[in-house]
Amino acid sequence: MTDTVFSNSSNRWMYPSDRPLQSNDKEQLQAGWSVHPGGQPDRQRKQEELTDEEKEIINRVIARAEKMEEMEQERIGRLVDRLENMRKNVAGDGVNRCILCGEQLGMLGSACVVCEDCKKNVCTK
Repeated sequence: MTDTVFSNSSNRWMYPSDRPLQSNDKEQLQAGWSVHPGGQPDRQRKQEELTDEEKEIINRVIARAEKMEEMEQERIGRLVDRLENMRKNVAGDGVNRCILCGEQLGMLGSACVVCEDCKKNVCTK
């Protein structure tokens, strides 16, 4: 941090930790993220009941989150099933033949690449 001063007033543009706390800065300590807006203490806010509208909004958000979680679990299940089917339907050896379709690889066959996940040879199809 630099000690740059943008004006001649006592209000300097620098990190509070860069200078000692002065008596007139105590008012500034009552503002920021740690202070509840409106000056209402947190313990008074906790004693208030939520309105029916606020409760309804919260319930809708929770219901939407639960639905999204359920949809995500279904998607993961479909992906796992697809992977298991691929493992069951292996057609080649992954060395001389494509592990997925069984097609001959190499000079007389198809061009091949190595699968990043299983490190087996597969054709470019």
